[in-house]
Amino acid sequence: MNVLVYSGSDASPASHTNTLASLRSLLIPNYAVQPVTSQALSGHPWSATCALLVLPSFLSPGTTSSGSSTGSALSPAAVNEIQKYVASGGRVLSLGTPARVQSRKTNNSLSLSAQMAGMSILGLDRSKSQPESKLTLEDTESRLSLSLTPAAPSDSGEAADVQLTAADNTHIDGIPCTGVIDTSDAPDGAGVKILARLRTDADSPVGVQARIGRGNAAIWSLHLESPLSVADKDRTRLNILRQTLSDLGLAVPSQPSEAQTHARPTPQILTGAPWRAGVVSSILQALEVPSLETSEPYQLKDSNDTFLVHPPSSVARVFTEARDFVAKSSEDPSTWNAKHIVAYTAKGSLPPRELTPKFDIAAYYEALATARKDRGCPESYPQNEWGVGEALLYGEIVTSTQTMLDKNMRLLSSLPTPVLSLASAQLTGRGRGGNIWLSPPGCLQFSLLLRVPLSALPASKIVFVQYIFALAVAEACRSEQALGAEGERVRIKWPNDLYAITRDGEKKKIGGILVNTSFGAGQVELVVGCGLNVLNPPPIPSLTQLLPEDCTPPTMERTLAAIMARFERMWAEFLRERGSFGPFMDLYLDRWLHSDQLVTLTTVTPPRKVRIVGITPDHGLLRTLPEPDGTTSSYGADFIDLQPDGNSFDLMAGLIKTKT
Repeated sequence: MNVLVYSGSDASPASHTNTLASLRSLLIPNYAVQPVTSQALSGHPWSATCALLVLPSFLSPGTTSSGSSTGSALSPAAVNEIQKYVASGGRVLSLGTPARVQSRKTNNSLSLSAQMAGMSILGLDRSKSQPESKLTLEDTESRLSLSLTPAAPSDSGEAADVQLTAADNTHIDGIPCTGVIDTSDAPDGAGVKILARLRTDADSPVGVQARIGRGNAAIWSLHLESPLSVADKDRTRLNILRQTLSDLGLAVPSQPSEAQTHARPTPQILTGAPWRAGVVSSILQALEVPSLETSEPYQLKDSNDTFLVHPPSSVARVFTEARDFVAKSSEDPSTWNAKHIVAYTAKGSLPPRELTPKFDIAAYYEALATARKDRGCPESYPQNEWGVGEALLYGEIVTSTQTMLDKNMRLLSSLPTPVLSLASAQLTGRGRGGNIWLSPPGCLQFSLLLRVPLSALPASKIVFVQYIFALAVAEACRSEQALGAEGERVRIKWPNDLYAITRDGEKKKIGGILVNTSFGAGQVELVVGCGLNVLNPPPIPSLTQLLPEDCTPPTMERTLAAIMARFERMWAEFLRERGSFGPFMDLYLDRWLHSDQLVTLTTVTPPRKVRIVGITPDHGLLRTLPEPDGTTSSYGADFIDLQPDGNSFDLMAGLIKTKT
């Protein structure tokens, strides 16, 4: 799930930066904390995976972060989407902006979903009586109105001495405060909870929480996101923020994520399947790495990273030096070079188990051998070729498996394929559309480099690669190496997500796929990135939670092996058919979530109901058929085919919109 931090031009830059930093320190690995623009709020399907929307301090009315009155400020369309989000039970946290709590005085025309939720309106307040209000939330049942009222121009505000209303009466001073929250006209019985007051004035709240429809809102006029210079006070600040998040219903980790506590990239291990000779030697030869017989590493400088390639005899020293580097390294990722690779060239040679405590390479290869045999993968290949998953580059912590292959042109163009890059944790993991891919413990995250001539795979068919890989993952989950019969709960959400259907019927995202392409010299390089939650504990949904408690949970090693073997067979058939999706269509439609799904197409005026009937066999578009609306019939109607690049698909909410 995501925690989204508003980043429009009417948000304070300092508050936005501090909000991201504070929330990430508290919520990772349970949530991915990332910015969201006004355009994304209005045009992208964000609400279904949003655990909390956070509004940093708003700038004073009429100004933007660029110093002008123009820019991508919070738009009415974005406000409307937030309205629907809160109406359906969403959570909102506002930091560093004063507010007014009063009785609702107006009747507004509402969407049906908002009326059903008992919510009046969430919008830009442009009335003459309240010209300074930025945003208003109103609840019809309690007649409660919450209005955010940005203060005079200031990024920090004046330091305040604050008394919390918790049982222990904690107080803290020195937190910047932009004003108070006026509750003098709050309706009786509205359930407004006072979180804190100024110590000097008991009638001056600086934090409140209230139910709005089925949603929940917490508002602080304090800059709780801003770090304090005194360590004890800063710990208290973070504890207040942690408690607020918990009260809003978030599952706050009890301790910081290991991947975020001064973590740095660890050395990577390059190995080949023990039964396949020459894998690593072929890779080093293609990269023009000379003999590693000496103890001196070979420096391989690439476009994004510099790598030092070491022989196995140096592995203990390399790992020791890497641990020493962590203690004195900078927070700046650009300084995390060079990155170390220990290459095991001898057939069957693997690193000591203690150097890879979070992934058992030997167990993986053992599981891969079993999976390959079960799936009927080839036993032999032409010289200098091997199967999918038989060349493995593993690092316990890396920046990003996708970036390492996709942004280093020498690796991308020269590595023999297929090569699998795997990490137990990523520091800058990438998802689709520039999103952060959360890398909590228990998540299987990897990238697979493939290369194929365009004569064998026409460019128009590359779109199907993500479908093929999603299908391979879904099928692998059904294997005995993963979930067995319970794998039926793993389904595909078009175009590139993996969902689990829980025992109570709820659909939760457990994985995603990202495919990057690079064309040149009559061929295409594909980097297929995948993240799959395998062993994660709640609140992050994962494969292991789909099993009864008395069942043996899956392992990272067996799950990865099952995926590699399934994909190899599918990939081979896909190439034999020159990119035709025909052999996979029936199985794909059986595994996805959308068969016969009714959705609202808002890309036309007026919006129209359409029924999903499949994907097009030529270009992989989403194929829909218009529903009869009383004036028209679906008989003889033309299909409406939709592509992701121009549309925003919130299929879980039944909406298809034009991207903005």
